[in-house]
Amino acid sequence: MRSPLRAPAAMPLAILALTLAGLGLVAATSGYSHFVIALVALTVVAGTGLNVLLGLAGLISFGHAGFYALGAYASAILTLKGVSFWLALPAAAGLSALVGAALAVPAMRVRGPYLAMVTIAFGFLVEHALIEGGELTGGQNGLVVATGPSLFGLLLGERDLAWLAVIGAGLSLYGFHRLRHARLGQALRAVRDADVAAASLGFDPVRVKTAAFAISAALTGLAGAVLPPLMLFIAPSSFPFTQSILFVLAVVVGGAGTVLGPLFGALVTVLLPEALAGLAEYRLLFFGLTTLVVLWLVPAGIVGSLARLLPRGGGARSEPGAEAPDFLHRTGGEPLAVEGLGIAFGGIRAADGVAFEARPGAITSVIGPNGAGKTTVLNMISGFYRPSAGSIRLGALELGGRPAHVIARAGIARTYQTTRLFGSLSVVENVILARAPGRLLRRAQARDRQDAAALLAFVGYAGALDRPASELPHVDRRLVEIARALAGSPKVLLLDEPAAGLARAETDRLGVLLRRIAACGIAVILVEHDMPLVMGVSDRILVMDAGRPIARGTPAEVRRDPAVLRAYLGAA
Repeated sequence: MRSPLRAPAAMPLAILALTLAGLGLVAATSGYSHFVIALVALTVVAGTGLNVLLGLAGLISFGHAGFYALGAYASAILTLKGVSFWLALPAAAGLSALVGAALAVPAMRVRGPYLAMVTIAFGFLVEHALIEGGELTGGQNGLVVATGPSLFGLLLGERDLAWLAVIGAGLSLYGFHRLRHARLGQALRAVRDADVAAASLGFDPVRVKTAAFAISAALTGLAGAVLPPLMLFIAPSSFPFTQSILFVLAVVVGGAGTVLGPLFGALVTVLLPEALAGLAEYRLLFFGLTTLVVLWLVPAGIVGSLARLLPRGGGARSEPGAEAPDFLHRTGGEPLAVEGLGIAFGGIRAADGVAFEARPGAITSVIGPNGAGKTTVLNMISGFYRPSAGSIRLGALELGGRPAHVIARAGIARTYQTTRLFGSLSVVENVILARAPGRLLRRAQARDRQDAAALLAFVGYAGALDRPASELPHVDRRLVEIARALAGSPKVLLLDEPAAGLARAETDRLGVLLRRIAACGIAVILVEHDMPLVMGVSDRILVMDAGRPIARGTPAEVRRDPAVLRAYLGAA
């Protein structure tokens, strides 16, 4: 039984309650408190933006003060030129989103610390551009915003702006909650967990990460757009590098990837320095020490650590042994034809002259000793390696050399030697995400969960549907990965050593499953070392050695082939 606190409706209610509490706090306070509350709320909005990038996509940024500044200056410049503040808000968000998407182009070429360096450079570039902006930005002296915005003819004061900021914080948290459970949010987490597997489901990792940058930048720019009327003055010095660090701390201290993490992180990063203001030059030292202590005590962040204390049930369970779902059956399928396929790495031919045909409803196995080039062939078929020779045709469609996500959308699915599930998604979410290969904005269908459960039952998975995939034992990981590969109704299924690590009884059940999959009209290509399994399920076998085919035929023909006996079976 799932805890009521983990129920889908619990989070929106919690966000609503916290937003109302924030509005009440604004009403009950006065003076400088309004400025502090507004600053906390804007940090929540900016932190939520960074949480999309860091918490969902797993991409670090130490340059978000740049987006904060872009939003602030866009808002200030437009309002000073007579544009309504309410039009300047979306304009600032849109500008920040465009710049964020542009930043993704160089950022996607690097990883880890190099990505952090790119974002740091971006922050300094924005600061320098504002200093050199002349009359447009006010240069080093900045811009003075003499009057605040108005609504229905009434001038908004500091209290009103605090209310606006609190409402914006509540909306941003709710938006993040919706995004996290939407298909795009799940795709972001999938790319973070296993970008190669995400590509094999039809998702372009570059496109997904670019969307994360754009959304993240838009929210941060929107937060910055409220600063000019709140502060009445902005300058390049208002957006130092330390502001980017504070945004990162707000996300990490609160709990990266959690909905309420930026709220708790903002309370720490904004209120703690205010509380330590009396310590003068020592306040940053005490702030840093306090932050380190918090991270040491709760490494998953405040909200992340609290969430682990809540009881978590697995939810409904799958009933194995069911028939194949209707959407899995194919009629009149097209064969996959591989002709003269080859590739070289550093002048060494890893595969050369590989040719075979995988027919719908049949199992074609590729066997050979270690280093024979079997997985290399699968990687070329699925688009992760670009062949230097030959062709790969699915019916009349040439697929050779196309990107992995394009090939996946054409109807080719695969599994891996080492399973690549999306650990932060549940079992059923892994399968649902694969139902429509590559479609980021597809709305959830009422039957999605039912279809995913039916598919999991078909492959023999008997565990909890809502269990995190990261917690699964090896056998279940294999079954869930096969179910995920089948979820998109593929024409061709590539299996890379699915029996690795399985006991004999489990391997026998796998063999039965493979025959049932083929009976649905799917062309199955199996790379495997387990000879009893291969000989028991295969319709045709291709034998490779040192990157070249040495034999092909039925299991009986291959078993008697002298070249195969010398190179592989005889040694076994």
